[in-house]
Amino acid sequence: MKNFRILILIRIIVIATILTAHIYYLLVSAHYLRSVYLFVFLLIAIAEFVWYVDRTNRDFKAFLLALLQSDFTTTFPERARGRSFNELYSVFNQITRKFEQISSEKEVQHIFLEALIEHVSVGIISFDENEKIHLVNEATKKLLHLPLILNLKAIDKVDPSLLSGIREIRSGQNRLVKIVINNEIRQINIHASEFRLQGMYYKLVSLQNIKNELDANEMVAWQKLIRVLTHEIMNSVTPITSLSSTLKQIVEKSKNNGSPITPETVEKLWTGLDAVENRGTGLQSFIQAYRKLTKIPTPKFETVVVSNQVERILELLKMDLERVKVHLNIQKNTQVLADRDLLDQVLINLIKNGIEAMETTDSPELLIACPDEHEITITDNGTGIDKDKLDQIFIPFFTTKKEGSGIGLALAQQIMQLHGGKIKVASKAGRGTTFRLIF
Repeated sequence: MKNFRILILIRIIVIATILTAHIYYLLVSAHYLRSVYLFVFLLIAIAEFVWYVDRTNRDFKAFLLALLQSDFTTTFPERARGRSFNELYSVFNQITRKFEQISSEKEVQHIFLEALIEHVSVGIISFDENEKIHLVNEATKKLLHLPLILNLKAIDKVDPSLLSGIREIRSGQNRLVKIVINNEIRQINIHASEFRLQGMYYKLVSLQNIKNELDANEMVAWQKLIRVLTHEIMNSVTPITSLSSTLKQIVEKSKNNGSPITPETVEKLWTGLDAVENRGTGLQSFIQAYRKLTKIPTPKFETVVVSNQVERILELLKMDLERVKVHLNIQKNTQVLADRDLLDQVLINLIKNGIEAMETTDSPELLIACPDEHEITITDNGTGIDKDKLDQIFIPFFTTKKEGSGIGLALAQQIMQLHGGKIKVASKAGRGTTFRLIF
């Protein structure tokens, strides 16, 4: 600062000297030509003085422009114009280096994020409200067989239904779309997130081909179903075959002997035929139960007040609930969009299951609650379900009861799927069970 002041003082002295000389030659000695020369020098000195004083503003402007343009190569001399200016320029240089460091870190993070996204095997697309693609990874390009995706409309070439699904899906939703690429069927699971950054709308969509997983799960489900069907059918067919063979032997023996059929033989035939009839009726009931699984009506959606629905069902099951203490935790205004009759069927089935599970419980209690507007829970303190059977209870005809068709929970699961929801279960043997209906 000291150097700056000295240089300012020198310039002021020079300007004052030139001005004095100019006045002297103009007014005293009447040397007009010299006064003109001195006036020109005076203007030059004043201009240089202003330029010198304004240098700090120019340096500050240059510093801000460099930051604005992300130019971190601009530096300022830290030993030139005195202590105060040296400190100022030192701070300028420190700020420049800090911004350079921040920019470098952001670039490293961006490179890391790009590498991470490319490493993910799930397809990822991000676009704005104008459907301009801002982010797309290699997995998406391979999945859709598109080498270049600059706009969302490019997906229309692959399959219009996929483009429609991506456009219509909302944040937090999942949607399954079946498409065909190069004569290969692909089941694409779409998941979306929506957000705003600096006032701009963005949608982030993940695309995953889950056909192999679905095929594997479907195969497992079919194997389980066939195992249960085989077990049930064999339980009926085996005794029918055995009894039929025995009855045939009795009749052949009587025929070969040429003797009339005795009352004892008639009694045996009657008993055997009665058993065959019973097993045949049981097999017929089993087939009818199977038909129920395949003929669930299409839901007719309406707004259902959950509390009213549950209270009506509890009144219907009043006799079954005589020894059960029922707790309700449902807000009066809680509503769901559902088919009233199908929802009745699900709730009745789950409540009856709870009642049966608490038959040996000393103080049976049933809690029906709505934790939020999209969920209904039914909890009992019964015997619970063994851990190794939890993944089988929704398989048609699988049952842990001595008497039961084994289709109740399978029907409940199908009904919830038709509602676009799901049913979940949590249970501990000896502590009770909770079923969650999620809409």
